[in-house]
Amino acid sequence: MKIDVSKIEGFADMTAEDKLNALMGYEFEDPKPAPDNGEISKLKAALSKANSESAEWKRQFREKQSEQERAEAERAEAEKAMQEELASLRRGKVVDEYAKKCMGMGYDADLAAECAEAMADGRFNDVFAAQQKFMEAKTKEIEAAALNKQPGLSAGAPPVSAKEKAEENLYRKYFGLPPI
Repeated sequence: MKIDVSKIEGFADMTAEDKLNALMGYEFEDPKPAPDNGEISKLKAALSKANSESAEWKRQFREKQSEQERAEAERAEAEKAMQEELASLRRGKVVDEYAKKCMGMGYDADLAAECAEAMADGRFNDVFAAQQKFMEAKTKEIEAAALNKQPGLSAGAPPVSAKEKAEENLYRKYFGLPPI
């Protein structure tokens, strides 16, 4: 919106500073609203009428809708619910089968469930991560078992063969000591 400088007295003869001060102090007139000639109220009334007519037609359609069409709509909804439940059950069965196979390989229950979920969803990065956890746990288990199978520590005496033991018992007999 441009300022009408002809309404400011002596604007053309003012210095730049005076012009700036005059413009800073200039007050705009409040614009008067354009007359709507009742156009807006006509449009609002037309919209309201259209909405009420639409609601009336919808109500009449539902009343006229046959019992068969209603039954068909309910059947379609029930079929959709059954399809969703079937898909859920099939996925559950697949997950259970994968979990059983994982547990058969030695996975613990939590890791087997995690791995089975990932397999069923096709998240193979998670499957490989679960396999890595399983292999680390199995390695630790094998190392622990190997440590448990080691022979016990002796008191420092070397193992004695049966022949050496018989000779020692003979010497003990000569000295009057009981055999070992």
